[in-house]
Amino acid sequence: MYACLSDNINMKFKEFFALVLNILKDWRVIVTLVAMLFVMWAANAILKYKKKPRKAKKGKAPKEAAPAPKPAEEKKEESSGEGE
Repeated sequence: MYACLSDNINMKFKEFFALVLNILKDWRVIVTLVAMLFVMWAANAILKYKKKPRKAKKGKAPKEAAPAPKPAEEKKEESSGEGE
């Protein structure tokens, strides 16, 4: 009924090679191979994908407080020292 493996033991190398070649030339095998390679490539790309870190938005930086005005005494001392 079914072909047994023992029936094909005496197969010659050329016959075996021809059989394998015919199997590999079949369009269904080629399409399946291409589809599997595409799925493996896509899965690999998804697994290795890393998002770039988001850049922080540069808002307006808080302005530094204006330097405190010098007391009037220091201004007098500075101006009196320049004239001498």
